[in-house]
Amino acid sequence: MNEHRPVFLKLLYEVRVPEDTSPWKDILQISAQDNDTNSKLVFSIHSSLHPDSTKFFHLDPKSGVLVMTDELDFEMISVHTLIIMVRDQEIPVKRNFAKVVIHVEDCNDHSPVFLSPRYEVRISNLAPSGSEVVRVKALDKDIGSNADISYSLHSGNTDNTFSIDPELGSISVSKPLDLQPQDHFHLTVKATDQGYPQRSDLCSVHVHIRISDQTPPVFPADEYLTEVSELSAPGTPVVTISASSPAAVYYGIESGNLNDTFSINPYTGLIFTQRYLDFETWESYKLKVTASTTAGGMSKTVVHIYVMDENDNAPVFQQREYLGQISESAHINSMVMGKRNTPLVVQASDADRDSNSLLTYLILEPEALKVFKIDPSMGTISLISPVDFEANAEYHLTVHVKDSGEPSLYAAEPAKVTVRVLDLNDCGPQFNASGYESSIIFPAVRDTEVVHVVAHDADSTVSYSITEGNLHNAFSIDPYTGVITVTNVSEFRSFYQLTVRASDGLFKDSATVKINATILIPSDLEFQQKVYSANIVENLNTVKTLAALKVSGCYLNEPLLYSVINPMGRFTISQMSGVLETTGIPFDREEQDIYDIVVKVHDTRTPTRTATAQVKVFIDDINDNSPQFLNLPFSMMISEDSEPGDVLYQATAIDKDLGENGSIMYSLEEDFDLFRIDPDVGDISLQRPLDFEALNKYMLTVVASDEGEPSHSTTARLTIQVRNRTNPVFQTQLYPLRVPENVPPFTTILRVLAKNPEGYRLIYNLEEENASKHFHIDFKTGVLTITNPLDYESQTMHVLTVRATDSVTGAFSEASIEIVVEDVNDNAPVFPQLTYSVNIAEGLPLNTSVMQLNATDKDSGTNQDLTYQIVKTKGNETDFFEINPRTGLIVTKQVLDYEDIKHFNLKIKAIDNGTVPLSSEVMVFVNVIDVNDNPPDFVSSQYEATLDEMAKCGHIVIKIQASDPDSEDLNNLKYKIISGNKDRYFNINESSGIISFSNVCKRNLDPHYSLTVAVSDGVFQKTAPVNIDMINSNRHSPYFKQTIYEAELAENAEAGTRVIRLAAIDPDDGPYGTVDYTIINKLADEKFAIHQDGQIVTTQPLDRENPTQKVIAIKVMAKDGGGKVAFCTVKIILTDENDNVPQFKASEYQVSIQSTVNKGSPVIQIVAYDADDGKNADVTYSVDEAEEVVEDIIEINPFTGEVNVKDSLVGMENKIFNFKVKARDGSLPFHNSTVPVQLKVVPPEVPLPKFSEPLYSFSAAEDFPIGSEIGSVRADSDMPLIYSLVNGNTVESNKDKVFSLDQESGTLLLQKTIDHEKTKWYQIDVIAQGNHNGTDVASLVSVSIQVQDVNDNQPMFDASPYRAFLAENMPAGTTVIQVTANDPDTDTNGLVTYSLETLPDGTQLDINEVFAIEGESGWITTLRETDCEAVRVYRFNVVATDHGGDVKLSSSVLVEVMVTDENDNPPKFTEEVYHGSVVENTTPLEPIVSMTTTDADVSLENRLVTCYITDGDPLGQFAIVQEDEGQWGLIVKESLDREAKGRYKLQVTATDGKFEAPVTVDVHVLDINDNSPVCEQPRMFVLKVSALDPDMGANGEISYTLHGPDADKFHLDPRTGELFTLAVLDRETHAEFNLVAKATDGGGRSCQVDILLMIQDMNDNPPLFSSSHYEVTMFDNTTVRTPIAVIYAKDLDTGINSEVKYSLLAGDGGYFSLDEFSGVLRLERPLTSDTPPTFELKVKATDRGLPRHLYSVAMVTVDVVSLDDYQPVFLSSEYSATLPESLAVGSEVLSVSALTRDGGGPDPIRYRIISGNQDGRFQLDSQTGQNRLFFSPPI
Repeated sequence: MNEHRPVFLKLLYEVRVPEDTSPWKDILQISAQDNDTNSKLVFSIHSSLHPDSTKFFHLDPKSGVLVMTDELDFEMISVHTLIIMVRDQEIPVKRNFAKVVIHVEDCNDHSPVFLSPRYEVRISNLAPSGSEVVRVKALDKDIGSNADISYSLHSGNTDNTFSIDPELGSISVSKPLDLQPQDHFHLTVKATDQGYPQRSDLCSVHVHIRISDQTPPVFPADEYLTEVSELSAPGTPVVTISASSPAAVYYGIESGNLNDTFSINPYTGLIFTQRYLDFETWESYKLKVTASTTAGGMSKTVVHIYVMDENDNAPVFQQREYLGQISESAHINSMVMGKRNTPLVVQASDADRDSNSLLTYLILEPEALKVFKIDPSMGTISLISPVDFEANAEYHLTVHVKDSGEPSLYAAEPAKVTVRVLDLNDCGPQFNASGYESSIIFPAVRDTEVVHVVAHDADSTVSYSITEGNLHNAFSIDPYTGVITVTNVSEFRSFYQLTVRASDGLFKDSATVKINATILIPSDLEFQQKVYSANIVENLNTVKTLAALKVSGCYLNEPLLYSVINPMGRFTISQMSGVLETTGIPFDREEQDIYDIVVKVHDTRTPTRTATAQVKVFIDDINDNSPQFLNLPFSMMISEDSEPGDVLYQATAIDKDLGENGSIMYSLEEDFDLFRIDPDVGDISLQRPLDFEALNKYMLTVVASDEGEPSHSTTARLTIQVRNRTNPVFQTQLYPLRVPENVPPFTTILRVLAKNPEGYRLIYNLEEENASKHFHIDFKTGVLTITNPLDYESQTMHVLTVRATDSVTGAFSEASIEIVVEDVNDNAPVFPQLTYSVNIAEGLPLNTSVMQLNATDKDSGTNQDLTYQIVKTKGNETDFFEINPRTGLIVTKQVLDYEDIKHFNLKIKAIDNGTVPLSSEVMVFVNVIDVNDNPPDFVSSQYEATLDEMAKCGHIVIKIQASDPDSEDLNNLKYKIISGNKDRYFNINESSGIISFSNVCKRNLDPHYSLTVAVSDGVFQKTAPVNIDMINSNRHSPYFKQTIYEAELAENAEAGTRVIRLAAIDPDDGPYGTVDYTIINKLADEKFAIHQDGQIVTTQPLDRENPTQKVIAIKVMAKDGGGKVAFCTVKIILTDENDNVPQFKASEYQVSIQSTVNKGSPVIQIVAYDADDGKNADVTYSVDEAEEVVEDIIEINPFTGEVNVKDSLVGMENKIFNFKVKARDGSLPFHNSTVPVQLKVVPPEVPLPKFSEPLYSFSAAEDFPIGSEIGSVRADSDMPLIYSLVNGNTVESNKDKVFSLDQESGTLLLQKTIDHEKTKWYQIDVIAQGNHNGTDVASLVSVSIQVQDVNDNQPMFDASPYRAFLAENMPAGTTVIQVTANDPDTDTNGLVTYSLETLPDGTQLDINEVFAIEGESGWITTLRETDCEAVRVYRFNVVATDHGGDVKLSSSVLVEVMVTDENDNPPKFTEEVYHGSVVENTTPLEPIVSMTTTDADVSLENRLVTCYITDGDPLGQFAIVQEDEGQWGLIVKESLDREAKGRYKLQVTATDGKFEAPVTVDVHVLDINDNSPVCEQPRMFVLKVSALDPDMGANGEISYTLHGPDADKFHLDPRTGELFTLAVLDRETHAEFNLVAKATDGGGRSCQVDILLMIQDMNDNPPLFSSSHYEVTMFDNTTVRTPIAVIYAKDLDTGINSEVKYSLLAGDGGYFSLDEFSGVLRLERPLTSDTPPTFELKVKATDRGLPRHLYSVAMVTVDVVSLDDYQPVFLSSEYSATLPESLAVGSEVLSVSALTRDGGGPDPIRYRIISGNQDGRFQLDSQTGQNRLFFSPPI
């Protein structure tokens, strides 16, 4: 028996549970006890304080364990109070109660929630920093720190433009908004609580920037670029600029508008021309344009206007006429040559540019085009067919020129070109007849013209000569005219056969001339006179008739033929009339005064009668000659005793004229009243006595005049010297001498002798002051000697005046000595220069003159006749040159070629024709001048280059290099683009060949350009192709025309079925315009594929009925070659195919129906579903497999499936009708299914169960636990009922037995878990069955169960990971990729918000600084530009969080953003300057400089670098080769010459197609010993020799050594080359030294130079008197001023050092004077009885030398003798003797004797030799005067 009540162990249970405790956790154990035995207790929750508390807990009825069934929420219910009950199971049931208090502990389980998920706000762009934009607010249901919220800007804050207050949520401006390019900001604000773990929420803030009226206008671009044709008329629109502003904008041009060329509409911004443009004057304009508003705002922009060149300038020839020449031997294609042996170039210029200035030349004459062609580009003319001087010596061409513009323009007028054909002696002379015959009248007449032979030579002058048969030189032939005349009539023969030759110097021809001499046969035909005479005045140069010759013996008017037999070119006769005339050649009577002309006449009879007559032509004289003296000028001496009337001299003159013209009259210009001249005979006589003291010398001018009209006269001089009777008399007045110039000094060359009538001693001296320089005369003997060597070359004649003075009276006479210096070959030929240098152009023909050498030889006669020759050296100069031995003209023997040999060193020797020939040599350096005879050629046959279209203007594209064998042309090569540059995107530097980019207006470019580039050297032109591939910049992102595409696809389509073809458009060209497509969502990627052309195809069949496949979204990414992307979504809508059978909801139907139901009443509704769509899913119902009676009583609505009673059922009680209902779909192929239906008819009294609701609707959360009660169905009935579920055919109809039904209570229980995401509704049929008095009855009802969504699904991303591409440098806001996470939950549970999360590894920066994600759409955008070189891949997570109420679920996915490389880094050299060196004359195989370039770009194509030499290498001697990536080598293409250039400073430019970098490469050329020293020819008095060696280092270090015959007397410093003496030099002993200085470098090369060292005179010799003691005797009656002696001193020095002055030092007592220059000692005072008998004079000879004068002193003893004393007088004034050279010493030579005057004297006569015996060879007996040979050596 149940006696005891169950008792809880505790009346109050308390427990604390954190709110984040997971559901279904045991939180409390409830225990109770019952004292009754075997009592089974049942626990349950009875009630709760809060009605909702029971939802959160479940108390196990058996164990008493309290379980939490749902998450607790502190914020909703913080304390749950439950009343629990325990009961036993006995009867009566006893219960008990207890309280359970559950304290919910707060956790941070609520995220902050913004009051609004989206904020929209507008703010002025001029809002100052700090202005509040908006304030956001978020709430957190937690408490405490879990509810403390901090705000931050999560994304979208480009350039940190905004800031947010972390506590207040106030967003404010932190940077000026007007500086930001965007007008809209999409900020994501994050609200984060401070709980653990932290929770946050995001909201979006859309900030729209409102442009303020105060804002300055904004131009869309910093600069505008446009072009305008130069032909644009004023008013032509150029460009319209616009600036955006909320206020009205006014435009103006601030600067750059030269000459007001442009104007701008202030309202529209249209810039238009207002003046005519001219590209040639101004190519571009840079306008600064302003835009202003009335509010004062102003902005500026720059407008670049480029004037496009139009073809508005016609070509202009540089010359109107051109003259060229070409040899007739020239080959085909030879060029016509112009000046200086250079090709003739017809040149024109065009002021236009590019193609408008490309000129084309053409020859107009069709005939000329058969012979010549003109290079259309260069204007050079060449030969296309041979020319012949003889056929056409000159061609006249007309050359026109046109440009390549559109349309072409021609020059205003063509140029005239004259081409002269140079004659070549290629034609020989040819006589016009092989033989000639002529007859002349015998006897022959001198000068008779015999015959005129003619030879024709088309290209040369012909010279005629007689080679054979001309006996006794009877004939002569004019070498120029070919006229043969008679020259010798003596021994003249009757027949001659001459051989005549005609020659042009190379070719010759011969002809035979037969001459017969015939005797005239007398006839009656004869001249009326045998001899005629005529006169003609000489010098007349007009034709004059001389005579009219008449004949007899002929009929009247009978034809007669006259001729002159010997006209001599001066006479001619009229052939018919016989009138004889002169030819107009003047006659000269003085040359020939009579001409004997023979005239012949003959008739026309047969036989011919012939007659001759002689005409004497007398030449009349005119006065055309002046008189000429025969014997003047003349000098003579006459005695003062000459009597008046004495004829002194007869002047004789002649005059070649006749008569009065030749009659001479003589006269004197001045007769001094002393002289007269006979006018007829020329006798000069004395008119009155002479006065010697008055004047003793007269200069008479004699005039000889003829008596012609006009008169001619001549004058001449006669010098008359008056001689006193006491004057000495010379043997002759003129002593002519011829002396060889090599006579040694002190040789006696003459002894002059004068007789003194008074018998006194004579003193001889030379009157000329400078006579002593070369001559000295002994004052006693008159012996003339040479004191210094004579030099014919300096002075060929010396005229001396010798005076003989009476030593007593002083009377003197003078005579002239003419010394002609005879030349001796003592001078070698001398060239004016030590060396010669001459330039000669290459290619000149043979025998071209190189230079004319003229050596001179100071000698005369044959001694100065020079012969030249080329001295053969080691070289082959003599093979190329020869010299005319006589003229010294050097000519070429071969055609010179500069490219073979550039220099020749000729050694030329000049030899004179002396007996012992002398010679000298000279070097002639012949430099061959390069002539432009070779065309240039490109280093490569074609060029390839790549260029980025975004490269700056001026960027180097490629350097093309050409070479030219002509060295002179290397610096003159000009490059130009001749085709392919229509749009002028490229420029070429005409001198360097560097092609640069010139896209000034930044137009779209073609992907490829093919240029044709030409190089020209001014004459020749060569072309090469240049192919330029453009690297198109990735300027555009691809884009789809739609963001969403829809496409229908039939379900079950086989794999590979085409769905849709997408086309993403990318305007870029090349790789950047090529788009790749990728499907980025995983679901779609599994079922579809996309081809490269954008075609989407299926990869598997699809089933429309599959919920995941009904509508498929394909997310497609289009990526171009640069990494820029575009996205679109393709919604694939599967179209239905009838592939599903209709499915009945239940597997069977049972129903009971009372028989009394009304007809038409519904029985049951049978429902079938077809998963197909549309007509395929239209189900039609029909009764199938039914008995006939069934068909009668029921019917089914074919559309609704409702079964109705068709007829009364009365009477059919308790009958069971079984039939089937068929459901058929609506399309082919039809599908159908059937379901069995059982219909039981019951009597009306049998009650049927009736459900309380016609349709039950329940809902169940998908997280209900199994066993949960969903609801209950109940039918009212008096009978017990059994409830059951009808088996379903579909998931929705409980096919899977998800639900169960309590049979008794009708409670619907959850038997399996339900999932809202799989099945949202269930439609279940419940049947209630019972038995009424044995009758089974059943009723059906439908139960609809809605599955309520619970946030039980986390968002699922449609791809993992996401891989996106982002081109670097893309601006902030660039779309990266869209991530999509799907949450199958519904409503807010399925709403997803996205956020970015940095990966936890911490290796990367905060990703929120780089990227932002649109929280709602999942679009990821950039916050700033990215740099591939800094970060190549960004990896981060995107977190997708749903909006579930209390519990938010999230998931994350990895996103990889690949930053694609862009060419944004220039190449760089690792060094600022590279240094290298190369040894000259070598071409090393290895690079001489290695260079390294780096390029920070990542992709290979963006760091492909090319290097060019852009400066410093005009001759193309260097090249750059690539050794490896980024490694470059500089190589030498040809050997260098350090001496030509020792250092090269090259500019090397590296380019990657977009950027370029320069670097300097310094190359030093290292020296090798390839040069010998070049010795400098020392000049006179050189004390230092020097040599130059261009080599460096030891190779250039020179040491000097001395050689030669006199080397032992000198020392040459080996280092400095200074020359030192080793001994004292004496010029007087050795005046010249011959040395050889040798210079040797460190490599052993040497040169040497001859040194002629001429010792400079020093004044180291005093004058030396001829005698140290002079003894002179003087009579006491000697006249004052009488010379008594001549003192002579010689100084061995030269120049001024040898000039001597004489002076008296002592002893003269005032009686004497000494002439300081001549040394003449004169008496100055009369001698008296008091005069001392002897004077001892001391004389001094002083030179004029420097630095001090030297002198000598001699004694002169003057004995005064009385006239009364005896005076010895030699019996003869001159003695001579001839000695054999074998005469013995001591032999007597001769004996001299003297007598004394009358009276004699006491003293004996003493004899002595006073001069001439310097060698002491003779001895004179002082007493007897016998002269003996005194000593030997023999004579």
